[in-house]
Amino acid sequence: MKDNGEATFKQLRIYGDTKVLHPLNPKYPDIELKKGDRYNIVGKIVEKKKRY
Repeated sequence: MKDNGEATFKQLRIYGDTKVLHPLNPKYPDIELKKGDRYNIVGKIVEKKKRY
């Protein structure tokens, strides 16, 4: 994956030994994290609020 300077919100999902970044925006695909690849975590979301 090319680093284009963009960021999206993703949820880390773990299935056994497989780790996947699941975007909150459904128009983006899941990203499987592979051993040896490097990733940067920019921040952590601790709460999501929705207004109705």
